[in-house]
Amino acid sequence: MSRDDANPLAQKHLYVLVADSAMARLFKAKTPVRKIEEILDQPHKAGRQKDSEVYTDRPGSGHGSAGGHQTYDREPAEDPENVRFARELGEHLEKARHEGRFDSLVLIAPPRFLGILRHHLSKECLAVVAQSVDKDLVRQEPEAIVRHIHL
Repeated sequence: MSRDDANPLAQKHLYVLVADSAMARLFKAKTPVRKIEEILDQPHKAGRQKDSEVYTDRPGSGHGSAGGHQTYDREPAEDPENVRFARELGEHLEKARHEGRFDSLVLIAPPRFLGILRHHLSKECLAVVAQSVDKDLVRQEPEAIVRHIHL
């Protein structure tokens, strides 16, 4: 048996999604990962907007009935634009998985967006996630991204 035959990930097709709330980049590779090839660069314009541009009806601060100063929670539990973007990415990944374009998946995103993204992946996509990296690497060069993939 060759050394590659002993490795269960030998020469499998891998997708690497590197994302944040403003951009997603999708790469493909073969395992073991030595280099990645970018196949999608999808900016999310609404993810770059300031909260004041997205949440125009949200109150900032006010005065309570007793004349005291109140501050309202300025950050929603889940930003609707982040949810929408994560859902779009999940749909794209599910379609690619269904078409047999990848065997395993690596997710790389800042912690908060990674959680939203994982919540919007199908159970079949979640089952093939080989690694999750909670870092913001979306603007890094492919060589720098590869250094964080340990498969």
